[in-house]
Amino acid sequence: MPAPRTAVVQIRSHGSGPPGNVFPVLWGEISSALLQRGWLIDSEPGGRLRAARERSPGEEVGHVERWDPPHEVRLVWKADATGAGPAPRLTVQCRAEGAGTLVRVEHSGGASQRGAPREEQELGWLASEVVVPLLLAIAPGRLVEWADDRGGRRPSGPASRALYQEPVYHRPGFQAILEGLGLRPDDVLLEVGCGGGALLKRALATGCTAAAVDHSADMLAVASQQNARALADGRLQLRYGDAAALPFPGERFTCAVMSGVLPWLPDPVGAFREVFRTLRPGGRFVAWTSTPRTYGTPAAGPKRRGGARLYDDRALVRFARAAGFSEIRTDHPDLRPVARTVGVPRHHRFLFGPEYGVLLWARRGRAAGRPDLPRGAALPRRVRSRAGRTLGSARTG
Repeated sequence: MPAPRTAVVQIRSHGSGPPGNVFPVLWGEISSALLQRGWLIDSEPGGRLRAARERSPGEEVGHVERWDPPHEVRLVWKADATGAGPAPRLTVQCRAEGAGTLVRVEHSGGASQRGAPREEQELGWLASEVVVPLLLAIAPGRLVEWADDRGGRRPSGPASRALYQEPVYHRPGFQAILEGLGLRPDDVLLEVGCGGGALLKRALATGCTAAAVDHSADMLAVASQQNARALADGRLQLRYGDAAALPFPGERFTCAVMSGVLPWLPDPVGAFREVFRTLRPGGRFVAWTSTPRTYGTPAAGPKRRGGARLYDDRALVRFARAAGFSEIRTDHPDLRPVARTVGVPRHHRFLFGPEYGVLLWARRGRAAGRPDLPRGAALPRRVRSRAGRTLGSARTG
C-alpha cells in the first residue's frame, strides 16, 4: 500500500553569521511571536506547545519533537480528530553556508480533511494560508507597519529590549512626568504602557507602590528584570493587557502615567476612560507625548496612515474631558537642558524644545484633605516652557 501523501512547504532565507549566532535570535523571535499570539512553547526536548492564558497547565496541543540547537528544531501538533494523514509538523533548520547561515523552514502533513479531494485541499490551503499572507506581509506599507509595531507600538526583539531598558530619549519626559506628579510614599501608581520599566524604576524610588500594564511580552520581561526587587517585595504588579481594558479594579490608584504611549493608541478616549475608572477620586493623571511639530523629524518621521498619531493641546484636552476628568491642564516645558544632562546627542536635543513635547495633567474630581495642585507648582523652573507658562496653559474646570 503506498505511503500517504503529505503537503510540503519550504522557505529558505539567509542570515549573516554562523548558526550559533543566528539560531538564538531566530528562535527568540519565534517564541516571542507565539507569546504575542497567546501561545507558550518550552524550549527543550519534548517541550510542550500550549495556550498561554490557561490558568492550569492545561492540555498539550503540540510538542517539540526534535531539539538540536543551533541546527534544527521540529515541532508537531496533535492530529485533529477530523484530519486525515500525518500530524502537521514544522521543522526549522540552520545550516552553515559560506560565511553565513542558511535558514530552512519546512512544513509537512496536516493539510487535508476527510471527505474532500486531497490535492484540491492542499493547493487551496497553500494559496490562502501561506502564499497570500506572505505576499501581503512583504508589501511596502506592511513592512513599515511591522517596523512601527516592533519599534514603537509593541516593541519586541533584541534591539528593542536593549533600547527600552534605559531609553535615553525618554528620560527627559520621565523627569517632567515625575515632577508633575510629585509622588509620595502613600501613592499607588498606575503606568499604562510601561515598556522596559525604566520610568517605574524611578517612580518606585520615591517609596510608592505601583502596578503597570503593557501588551508586549518582551517589554514586560525587561520591566520584570529591572524591577525584580520591587516585585519580590510586593510593591509592584506587572500585567499583560490592553490600555482600553485595564486588568485592574475601579478606584485602585491615586495617580497614573503614560509616557510615549498616546501616538500608538487606536482609541485615546477609551484608554483615558479606563485610567479615569481606575483612579480614586482626586487621582492625578499625567501623560507625556510629542506634538504634531515632531512630524518629519528623526523622532517621528513623516505623517502617514497607520503611523504614529500626534495630537495638539486641544485634542488632548478634548480626550481628557470626554473621559470624565474635571481638571485638565497642559504645558510645553523646555527639556533641552535635561536632554543635555542625561546624554541625548547634541544634534537631537532640539527635539526637546517646548514646541515638540506636551505634558497633559488631569485630575479625577477633588479629594478631601488633598489640596489642588497650585498653578505652576508641578514643574520646577528648569523644565518650564520658554513662555513661562506652566500646567495652567490649557485649563478646563
